[in-house]
Amino acid sequence: MYAHQRGQGDRLTQESEGDSRSTVAGQERSEGRKWIQSGWDLLVESADGQLSSRIPVCHSHITIGTKYGAKQNDIYLDEPSMANRQGILKLIEDKLFFNSLNPSYEVLLNGSPSSFAQLEPNDVLQFGRYTITILDLPTSIAFLESYTDPHRKQQWTLKQGRNHIGRPGSRKNHVELEDQTVSRTHATILHAEGHYIVQPDGKWPVWVNGDMVNAMCILGDEDIVQMGNQLMRFRCYKAKSKPRALLPREATILFSDIWNYTALAESRPLEETIGQLNEVYKKLGRVIINNRGTLMTYLGDAMMAVFGADQEMTNVDDNHAELAVRAALGMLEALEELNEEWQVIGYPQLQIGIGVATGEVMLGDVGVTGHREFAAMGDTTNVASRVEKLTRENGVHLLVNGETARQTKHAFTLKELGTVEVKGRRKPVDLFQVVGEKG
Repeated sequence: MYAHQRGQGDRLTQESEGDSRSTVAGQERSEGRKWIQSGWDLLVESADGQLSSRIPVCHSHITIGTKYGAKQNDIYLDEPSMANRQGILKLIEDKLFFNSLNPSYEVLLNGSPSSFAQLEPNDVLQFGRYTITILDLPTSIAFLESYTDPHRKQQWTLKQGRNHIGRPGSRKNHVELEDQTVSRTHATILHAEGHYIVQPDGKWPVWVNGDMVNAMCILGDEDIVQMGNQLMRFRCYKAKSKPRALLPREATILFSDIWNYTALAESRPLEETIGQLNEVYKKLGRVIINNRGTLMTYLGDAMMAVFGADQEMTNVDDNHAELAVRAALGMLEALEELNEEWQVIGYPQLQIGIGVATGEVMLGDVGVTGHREFAAMGDTTNVASRVEKLTRENGVHLLVNGETARQTKHAFTLKELGTVEVKGRRKPVDLFQVVGEKG
């Protein structure tokens, strides 16, 4: 299980010969175990203040006991009279249960003896001078786990905002790496808009899964980050929240699709096709995120995003139409840069069409229990998809509907293309080409 110790770098509590401090087991205990979602969090504390660790419940069972027996525990406490395996926390359909495994040692739940109980938020389990408080899990919690000496098995919890990484020096780094191959100001991991983004801070390179990061890279769970000779694994755990009901909201939907991609893919090796497509996803996806858009899905060679509300339904942008159009223009510029790079290595040039539509959408979770996803549904989504398909017919790369044009005419030069019939819709759509940004 994972936790952070108070102090610089949020380092995992380290054991040494003769060290009697209680702690939380490290990476070796969690290797090979399935990482699952739950809505629970644990705060492990000692009465003397020497231990304070916050842990997400991310496995189906969590064992509690001492560190002196043959069985390794997820949480081990330095209680002399406690059994090597004193208790277990079980996660069953996102309900959390506690079961004491040794009746000769008294465990208290909210001050009363307990051997078995279903736990609720703010419940407190007491094991002698140690307490485990049941908490709601934060929106997300992320870690860096080191795989290389001298930091092997060390872990850092990433905070909101900026996490500076480098050697100890003049800058106060959140993650300090004792390695001469690492710069004092090597990189930053930024938490923004629900994503963790790594960016180099200077000339020293950063690799993610073996690929060099040129400017920025969105990190995904299990990504391997390399700085100098230091290898770290990025882990991100998001709380399982209650399903969000579908609610009406004005928003702007963006669809993009690669022209003639099927024909290009058929004539090339699969690995080369996938590699090029991933580059498109990464670079164009960053543009969407930087303009406060929410990436909804990838559909083969197509991308869909919503502007106006994030997945937590907490961030509502009044200028969502303008943000969407600005993101679309940025995506076209980013693709031009990629095409220049591909031309050098002999890759085919790609062209995309982007359709943008503003209107009422239904935002929320859809699907069955265990397989829900955030979705944007309704006529506006259908219009954006159809408008994108009209880009090829009109020979332009960016088209918007009438409502998007009305809300963005102060910021962009638009060319009216008339009213068109679209498949699957009775009402025609006013179509506009975005020529560029004003002034």
